[in-house]
Amino acid sequence: MIVFDTLFILLILYLFIYCIYQLFFYIKANDIDKFFEIHEKIRNIIDSKKKLCIIIYASVKDKKLDKLLNALNNQTYEKEFYDVHVAYKKDENDTSFNKDFILGARIHNIQNPDYFSKDKAVNLLLKKLLAEEKYEAFVFLNPDRMVGEKYLENVNKSLDKSSVTVGSKISYYEENHIPKIIKNSIISAYLKYTNRTKNIVRAMFQLPYFIDGGNFAVTSDIVEKMGYVGIENKDSELEYSLDLASNDIISIYSPYVITAIDVRNYDFSSPTIKGKINLFSHYFNLLMFKNIVFKEFILFLMKPDSLIVLLSYFILVYFCVCAPQHVSQLLVCILGVFLFFNFLISVYISKMKLSELFWLLFYPACLIWQKLKLFSGNLTQRSIMKSRYEEENVNSATINATANNGKKDFPCKLDLVSEDGMRKAVFREGNRFITTDSFLRMFDALEDITYKLKTKGITLKICQNCKNFTICPDGTLDCLNGKCNISNSEILVWNGCQYFELSDEKKEEE
Repeated sequence: MIVFDTLFILLILYLFIYCIYQLFFYIKANDIDKFFEIHEKIRNIIDSKKKLCIIIYASVKDKKLDKLLNALNNQTYEKEFYDVHVAYKKDENDTSFNKDFILGARIHNIQNPDYFSKDKAVNLLLKKLLAEEKYEAFVFLNPDRMVGEKYLENVNKSLDKSSVTVGSKISYYEENHIPKIIKNSIISAYLKYTNRTKNIVRAMFQLPYFIDGGNFAVTSDIVEKMGYVGIENKDSELEYSLDLASNDIISIYSPYVITAIDVRNYDFSSPTIKGKINLFSHYFNLLMFKNIVFKEFILFLMKPDSLIVLLSYFILVYFCVCAPQHVSQLLVCILGVFLFFNFLISVYISKMKLSELFWLLFYPACLIWQKLKLFSGNLTQRSIMKSRYEEENVNSATINATANNGKKDFPCKLDLVSEDGMRKAVFREGNRFITTDSFLRMFDALEDITYKLKTKGITLKICQNCKNFTICPDGTLDCLNGKCNISNSEILVWNGCQYFELSDEKKEEE
């Protein structure tokens, strides 16, 4: 029981320290209006213009890319001072003509499977553009963002004060759909609250801010010094932010560099706990040798979000009632008053209206729901189980198959997935997953997985790839039936047997 008592004491101390830490920010937030007044004067006298390069990573799934490119074409920033480059992930089966330019943007088609990840594609393009030595800064945008006409003008002015600028975001909705209107109200209230209670205050203190891969800018000298950018996911952004800080490069939040995002595309994900712990342990040894700014940024990793605070306090209240001999009721009551007092101060300095405060109170519930959906989606994707996704039905069947790596045969599994009338295949071997794109026919999905495995030196030994197989059209779209020319029996395209021999067509491809 001593262990539990110690844990409870540490948890109470942790929450008290969190409250005190927040109070420093709330006190500083009283000067936000003065901060804007000073910055407006400074920004108005900045007339130098940097040559900017806007980099966007996109794929065929990004339907709002054209809208963003149109917005970038209508900037108040002179066109001669910026170029737009798109690292475009082209589908492997897309045989359409490669376009070099779309709506004034230079298109770089990424077709090598080794560079299909966002970081690899962007850094490959970045290396190429750096060699041209004509850009003074790079701006990174996600294709699901929307920008105003003064976006690049604000980026240029913000970079005059900081070499790495992280932008702000607001949410919007396009459809008059009640659930989306409610969701937008909740997110908008939360963004306003965090903006005035945390984000702007960090800029006032000149403290580092976590990189937002969908909206940030960095000068070319910093890119050359670091040698890369990390914007693949939340963990990559966090790691890159800390790498910048460890090199005495501060990424400053700018409330002027604004992007808008549709509530349907709003990202509720956050860095993983494992990623935070690994980074904290990695940089912890540097705390003694770095300045106070870096120390704060590292310790900031351990700052709990609103869900953790609420959950932790509810746990304390529960044990305070059920096991009062282990948890001090007085301390828990004082902590509760302290937390509530903190919240009241934060609401005051955030200058929220009553309607905004009403929606803000729903944010923890909204966040829990979205986190559960993210967790469920990730779990489903990894296990390829039969389940119901949000707004779509997914059915799958698992087939035991055999593959050859050039040296020996080994067992594997094929998940044949039907998703909203589309088909895809998933190759599983141990902890390795390889997934195809979606096709109308399972026959084409199996062709795709065969090709992807072939690029890795693996032959998938299924009937569809066998020399002794003949397809037998059965009037259906999938074309699943065939005939074995050795046994003269009817088979399915994904079956396999001991008589497998690679077809002549496949041999020619190799």
